Amino acid sequence: MSSSRRIFLSFLVGAALTGCGFTPVYRKDSAANDLHGNLEFNLIESAEGFLLLEKLEGRFGSPVSARFSVSVELMIEEEELVLTATTAVIRYTLDGIAKITVTDSLTGESVFSDRLRDTAGYTGTSETLVTKVSEKDARYRLVTALADKIILRLTSTAESWAV
Repeated sequence: MSSSRRIFLSFLVGAALTGCGFTPVYRKDSAANDLHGNLEFNLIESAEGFLLLEKLEGRFGSPVSARFSVSVELMIEEEELVLTATTAVIRYTLDGIAKITVTDSLTGESVFSDRLRDTAGYTGTSETLVTKVSEKDARYRLVTALADKIILRLTSTAESWAV
């Protein structure tokens, strides 16, 4: 592809994004960019809760003088489906729900809340160690996916509540 053609296509893509009202979430002086160090998350006392806190604080930073308090309720339910009774293979599905509530620390008023859901699965066998390792991996994937959704939701809606 010639360089003039690439320049033209880049221009078209840029014009299309500008025309649709696209603005980067982390642009300079945006509300999402200002969330860094301004969110204090509650600690959920479990391995999954610690991992979730680690992921969220990894993105938003540790609270310095947090303007907002974020309460996260994490619920994980497990369902099992026996695939074959003779070989003792069971498919497990982990259904995770994260309820988030953002409270303005200055006023004590709830400014944003949402409920996010994701699932992860793993296969269990009669081998206990293999099943435990698979479950641990599925829980890690589930919490990581929920953390990503929380980050996306908080940053994409920050313009409406973090002003």
